[in-house]
Amino acid sequence: MRERSERRGRSLPATLRICVTCRWQGQDVLDDELIRPGQRLHDLVKAEAGPEKADRVQEIVCLTHCMNACNAVAMQRGKTPMLMTRMAPTLETARAMLEMLDRFDASEDGTVPDDQVPDAIPQARPLIPAGAMRSRNRS
Repeated sequence: MRERSERRGRSLPATLRICVTCRWQGQDVLDDELIRPGQRLHDLVKAEAGPEKADRVQEIVCLTHCMNACNAVAMQRGKTPMLMTRMAPTLETARAMLEMLDRFDASEDGTVPDDQVPDAIPQARPLIPAGAMRSRNRS
């Protein structure tokens, strides 16, 4: 029964959750508007996604990687989430994030090789919760 539900969940497309509370390079808000850089990045990605992908782009409040803002995570049941960090709130980054979402979605386990990560995403790595490695080593 469990195997069947995992397959069904895996068929759902990957989602991209972007931190809307992120600050960028010590700025609470961007100079031209009273908007946080994380919110700007979310809005750019959502607009660039168009109607076919817009529902896969979601807001999240704080990914606790504040020193490396702006941050986002690609997620899909059965895969290790991928954290993308140190990004600028630009259209180039928004397009790169959608490209990464497609690559993550197409991957078997959530792994995207470093040479396939666009330059606009300075860092992309698996998001492994604290203590997860200790728990696995005890088994």
